[in-house]
Amino acid sequence: PRADGGGFNIAFEVPLYDFGRARVREAEQRYFEALNALAEKAVNARSEAREAFGAYKATYTVAAQYEREVLPLRETISAETELQFNAMQVDAFALLEAARAKAQAKVASIEAKRNFWLASTDLSAAVLGGGDIKDGAAIVAADASDTSRGH
Repeated sequence: PRADGGGFNIAFEVPLYDFGRARVREAEQRYFEALNALAEKAVNARSEAREAFGAYKATYTVAAQYEREVLPLRETISAETELQFNAMQVDAFALLEAARAKAQAKVASIEAKRNFWLASTDLSAAVLGGGDIKDGAAIVAADASDTSRGH
């Protein structure tokens, strides 16, 4: 209360020197947010590259398996079935079945090559910074595992 008995005196301290502590703290906060965002992007990029390489390796293995083993084996089976048909040891349906199996193996080989090239593209995009490839790599890896289980 005032000395004469009427009311209150209110005093405000006004700083004469503003050292900008609030601005410095705000700038530090923005810096650390940007630093954390950069670290998160680096972790995500490494993860995407590992995932893309895993899909690449899996699809390469499947495609190479078809080229090295499945297709030559189906060709041999088809040729032997044709020889047996010519010798009248098997009927026409066995010959048709062998031809169908050979055609299915060729289709599966083409699909395996397609999956390999898609995985290769995803790997290139991940390594060179082409963006988010998670969905594409997962689909290619799933296709590769389905294809390898079927044969």
